[in-house]
Amino acid sequence: MGKIVPLPNSGSRHMSLGVSALQKQNYASAVAHLEKAYKETPVFEVARPLVKALVGLHQSREALPYVSEYMEDFLAGDSTTKLLFEVLLDLPDYRFAWAVLHHVEAKNAAVFEQQITAAETADLTAHGDEIADLARRLRHLGGLSAHEQEQLIQQLGRLPKAKIIEAAKPNLVDPDVHPAIRVSLLDALTAVGEATPVQVTSYQTTAEVIPSALPGVMNDPTMLQVLNQIQLQVGLADPELMKATVETLRFELGYLYPFIGEAVPDPKHFAASYLNRDRPEVTAEEHALFEWLGTQTQALTALS
Repeated sequence: MGKIVPLPNSGSRHMSLGVSALQKQNYASAVAHLEKAYKETPVFEVARPLVKALVGLHQSREALPYVSEYMEDFLAGDSTTKLLFEVLLDLPDYRFAWAVLHHVEAKNAAVFEQQITAAETADLTAHGDEIADLARRLRHLGGLSAHEQEQLIQQLGRLPKAKIIEAAKPNLVDPDVHPAIRVSLLDALTAVGEATPVQVTSYQTTAEVIPSALPGVMNDPTMLQVLNQIQLQVGLADPELMKATVETLRFELGYLYPFIGEAVPDPKHFAASYLNRDRPEVTAEEHALFEWLGTQTQALTALS
């Protein structure tokens, strides 16, 4: 009886077959094998050729989860960064592309910036009417429900940079646009690098800001201080409560951006009041703010 030769494990076998198919530009076969390989071994080394195969099939939307999961890995090399931009510009998602450009090595930034602007120009030439119609609808969000506003801004990345800026600005001061939507639009202006001042309305505040100079809502210093206080004050005695409270408050404090510091002058006191709203030390201003935050959350979650 002959010696039995064991087959390699299915993950490496599918990886080998997938890479071989990719080299032959047989993208459909490559995707089929590489998806199985990734299921067996979910690592960047498998995700990278899988993304390349998906791009070959013009299925960049299916590649997006892998790009998001391994963003730092894709940005670590010239060829993988190039592949990353191929995905984003094939979608297209210009907001995402401009945001990623901030993290590209300086020596390569000009090349990729030129690639983005060239893609935008070609897109405007080929789909000018479609882009203009979307920009028009995005300029006038105030007449829609919060839920409809949320659905529509999910298409914001479809617009080239200049159109994103044009569509976002009127909504930043419209009281009928939900605060969370205004913040998303402001964050988009930060992402695309808008360096001219814009007017923004938030809770009891309207002021001028420069989007490119802002830290981004998730990096707002006052928000981080408040969330740190929540963790300290809840402590490790109830980790589930701490986690749930932090996630809820992270969402709610976002409504106040970029003026969270003005609304929450004392993060420690605010955190204590948020955790125990019946304590006598809760101020009238905090009660009013808690009520406003609750109202905004209710409006955003309504399905009307």
